[in-house]
Amino acid sequence: MTTKKLLLVAMGSLVWGMLPAFAGEFPDSWTWDDKPENRAAHAALEGKFMPPFSVTDWINGGVTSAGVKGKVIVVDFYATWCGPCMAAIPHNNELLKKYQAQGLVLVGICTNKRGQEVFADNAKQHGMAYPAARDAELKTQAAWAVHYYPTYAVIDRKGIVRAIGLQPQHVEAVVQKLLAEPAP
Repeated sequence: MTTKKLLLVAMGSLVWGMLPAFAGEFPDSWTWDDKPENRAAHAALEGKFMPPFSVTDWINGGVTSAGVKGKVIVVDFYATWCGPCMAAIPHNNELLKKYQAQGLVLVGICTNKRGQEVFADNAKQHGMAYPAARDAELKTQAAWAVHYYPTYAVIDRKGIVRAIGLQPQHVEAVVQKLLAEPAP
């Protein structure tokens, strides 16, 4: 076999070996996606580098690229008026407390036009202990294909979106899997 063919086989094996890590890695039943177009929008993000955040008014600290490098990131896209979102805050706090030392970062992004004006007071009232910011212009909402609340996304240590649209009760299983993977 020629060197060129060996190189092609090696590259093909490498790509093929990575596919299961991103394509359908977690069951679709773990998501809220009840419309095929919503699932398709989320599936299009999975396996790609995370889109940037276009947010303002960080509370409880902030998040920088350097601060999340090599970490597993959970992003909770929420609305201040969303009951299930507010009910998830204590679980998010516990999740962060449990896995932060292993490299977990949890970020709240307040999106949706309604309720932006009460963002900081709402976070304080509900005891949010992790960094959160406002997406007042809804640019982040659009980039991440947020169609419902809460929308959870989990990003691996390399900055790749591995799951998006997760229901809250499945986030920890994804976090455990990604924390078990070696750091880059």
